[in-house]
Amino acid sequence: MIQFKQYFVPVQIQETTFCREGTRTMDARRAQDILRHIINDEDYGAAMLDKISVTESIEVLTKMLPDCVETAQNDNNINDAGFFSQMIHNYYPLILDKIKNAEHLWVVYSDNTGYPYMIDGDLFVLYDYANHAEFEKKLNTAGYQVALESVTPTDFRNEVAHMYRNGYEKIRFTDGKGEPFVVAKEDLYSFEDFFNEEYMTNPGLQRAMIEFFQEFRKNTAADAGREEILKKREDAMIRTMVHAEYMVPCIKEETEDMVEISHPFIDLTDRIQDKEEGERVIAIPAFTDGFEMDKCYEGHHENMLYQYDELVNLVEELGASGVIINCLGISYYMKLELMHKINM
Repeated sequence: MIQFKQYFVPVQIQETTFCREGTRTMDARRAQDILRHIINDEDYGAAMLDKISVTESIEVLTKMLPDCVETAQNDNNINDAGFFSQMIHNYYPLILDKIKNAEHLWVVYSDNTGYPYMIDGDLFVLYDYANHAEFEKKLNTAGYQVALESVTPTDFRNEVAHMYRNGYEKIRFTDGKGEPFVVAKEDLYSFEDFFNEEYMTNPGLQRAMIEFFQEFRKNTAADAGREEILKKREDAMIRTMVHAEYMVPCIKEETEDMVEISHPFIDLTDRIQDKEEGERVIAIPAFTDGFEMDKCYEGHHENMLYQYDELVNLVEELGASGVIINCLGISYYMKLELMHKINM
């Protein structure tokens, strides 16, 4: 029999408060009541879990139950330690479902890239709005201009889909002050929930571009350490570019004798500063997947797939100035001269 008081260790429990959205944080009495349900209810607190907030649910999973396991282990009580460990295992999918259906979550977006803020391949999502100002201030002070955007369950599901396209690995769910609750995207939704094996993606390239431009556009003074980081990220981006495959929009016109293929161009003359006087800068658009291509050419163009060296040859053959990758995403223009150089 589990002795309730023996395993209730109220570590880092806060006073009861209410945030802007009415989320309740846990005090000692509240934690005691929740633990009583886990120990005494026939369903081990599953029905109770359905009624409490996302904030409390995550605290149960990441603080309360691990504290109970640790206390039992310190007492050499293997049975009770096993019980609470099993509760962590049982609660994990239930809490993920609760997160997926939460009325409010806040994705942290980077104004530097237009994509979710990325750190070590992960994105941040706030599940509690109470400490958002301090969280934003910390990142903005570091030069990463961020903004929080409230997402519905449908919006959040779509964001996970984009994680597969853009190379994000995990989500760090945070209340803005404590250690995040880290979840792999595969635990939330699988690739097959969104795409099939025929859908072309370049998550490695997308991630490399996001990581480079998030740092490159950071609003902070240059220093030796930052220059080293930029160089590593740029090198990683270029290596990934050379080994990537690209979708290039085209128009095909067929006759009885032949198929004629034409490619659209984008005039970048007014946007490019590094050019000769009077030079016209014309780029071929290339995309990392169909979603990026549809931002410009949905329903109007077919596409052809090109390896990097084939893309270089195409630019040269058509007499273009270079290529622009994902012109309505993390837009990156490369002159033909640079394309040749990094292809060596």
